[in-house]
Amino acid sequence: MMGQPAKRHEVTCPHCNAVVEQKPGAGRVKRYCTPEAGRSYRRRMRALGFDV
Repeated sequence: MMGQPAKRHEVTCPHCNAVVEQKPGAGRVKRYCTPEAGRSYRRRMRALGFDV
């Protein structure tokens, strides 16, 4: 949606498909529900040959 902050959109964790809660205000959008979920997802994608 044009003109809307990226943090307002619902984000689902690519590792476990859970909805990721965002903190209000400026900053980076959280993509994973936990740091371990992010590490596991990136490890799995690298094993499949993707450049992550």
